[in-house]
Amino acid sequence: MGVEEVFRVVLITEFSLFSIIRIEYHRSARKAGYKTLIEESRPYSIALGLFIIYEVVTFFIYIFYPQLLMWAAFSMLVSLRWLGASIGALSLLLFVWTHRSLEKNFSVKLSIKEQQGLVTDGPYHWIRHPMYVAFYLLNTAAFLLTSNWFIGATWLAGLTIIIALRVRREEAMMIERFGEQYISYMKRTGRLIPLIRLNPFHNSG
Repeated sequence: MGVEEVFRVVLITEFSLFSIIRIEYHRSARKAGYKTLIEESRPYSIALGLFIIYEVVTFFIYIFYPQLLMWAAFSMLVSLRWLGASIGALSLLLFVWTHRSLEKNFSVKLSIKEQQGLVTDGPYHWIRHPMYVAFYLLNTAAFLLTSNWFIGATWLAGLTIIIALRVRREEAMMIERFGEQYISYMKRTGRLIPLIRLNPFHNSG
């Protein structure tokens, strides 16, 4: 098995595990039967669906018809491609951690459920959207593993657009549901990276 085949197998394995994790937690959350109170608007849902279809199509083209994307391939250090494999593994760990923290609050669609509580433990202790971070890590891993600038550029750009469209709406939904509790939570956490406090011992009171 050549180097390209090895990295292709790693890519397939990581994306397959990502999908299995997603499906299993979605199935578990659906069994809870919580009623949806607030849901994302249709345009956001359609945009996400189109992006997922695009990723799936280009993923399968790369796996089964790699010659069609050879025009965007470029030389990359093998060590960087193994770094991509490590980043992909890290994304899986964060993905599981995030889902375990959400448990029955998890939903594939952007929604607020009837008995949903505000989750502030696990990765949510530091950042408000660890799920999006996991997606960024996975897409970065795909870029390094494929050594293909077209996949890297379009996947990461598409993900950034989707997150930009959704994140403000998501936080507005959370404020609508949890009010001052969520506003207070926002003040002590970062969106995608933890807040850096220059003077952690400072007491403004």
